[in-house]
Amino acid sequence: MTRAYRYGSRAIAIECAQGVAGFALAVGLLALARPAGPLIWALAAAGALFLVYFGRAVVRFLTRIELDEHRIRARGPLGASIPWDEMRSLRLNHYTTRSDRSGGWMQLEVRGTQRSIRIDSTLIEFAGLVALAAREASRRGKVLDQCTRSNLGALGISSHG
Repeated sequence: MTRAYRYGSRAIAIECAQGVAGFALAVGLLALARPAGPLIWALAAAGALFLVYFGRAVVRFLTRIELDEHRIRARGPLGASIPWDEMRSLRLNHYTTRSDRSGGWMQLEVRGTQRSIRIDSTLIEFAGLVALAAREASRRGKVLDQCTRSNLGALGISSHG
């Protein structure tokens, strides 16, 4: 049975709006303020970064993650497929936005022999997907690092399958 997951529309809409607003601000300042020298480069770089951020949000909107008994697959513009038999590692990282580690997001990375798939915690039913991937890693005898085991525990997932 194939299980399919998508990123939440609300989170994607917020990211798109942030990307557009940042790009518009940077380009607007370039056009209206007519800055000199290094400030031109700084605003152009900021505009480019916001454009990349917007593009990343669009890619996530178009991406669907699928799991079945044979593989994990990202279907979309930057798609990849990793058969479970070719899984080399599974990592779950937490990226904090506060000094007390209360804010932030998680990212699951499944590495295969040639490709890797990274999935952010804004994915709907992220914890369920992580539990299934961790079970596959355990079934295949993959050793999880301490950081991954700790983050699995934070999601209420056993690192022993």
